[in-house]
Amino acid sequence: MFPTLHTHRLLLREIIAEDIHKVFEGLSHPDVIKHYGISFTTFDATQEQMDWYANMIKNDTGRCWAICSKDNSIFYGVITLPFWEKQHRKAELGYWLLPAFWKQNIATEAAQIVIEYAFNKMNIHRLKAETEDDNFGSIATLKKLGFLYEGTQRECEIKDGKFINLEIYALLNKQA
Repeated sequence: MFPTLHTHRLLLREIIAEDIHKVFEGLSHPDVIKHYGISFTTFDATQEQMDWYANMIKNDTGRCWAICSKDNSIFYGVITLPFWEKQHRKAELGYWLLPAFWKQNIATEAAQIVIEYAFNKMNIHRLKAETEDDNFGSIATLKKLGFLYEGTQRECEIKDGKFINLEIYALLNKQA
């Protein structure tokens, strides 16, 4: 059974086929993809991302949730725990929100419950997050969540024909 999570104002639920429209809206939006590693220029191409979400659950290699309003009437974005390596008790944290919902602490609130789930239910010891070095909003969110800066991978990826730097942040489960 898929783990549905709740906070005082959010519902984190399984990503379903009908979410493809909102996933495309987010992953084709210039403000979102400016700092996100995946983007789609056509609605049909977005199925690749939907398949990635579904396979993560099917293959038990991570978890992913649609971030929604408590009553499930508003889709805010997606939060994931991909690349789960059970033998090393680690995974990554990733998230994106539609721009209309930025600066409302939605990512922070969703991440807090996901981190709690990762540490308490998935037995994860280390969560890693990577962010482009000029994604100040995401960096602030990670710091607010207690992630510590570990270093910068200089010019490690090409985006829009230019090399970019990725900063690495991590959070350890001190209870495990």
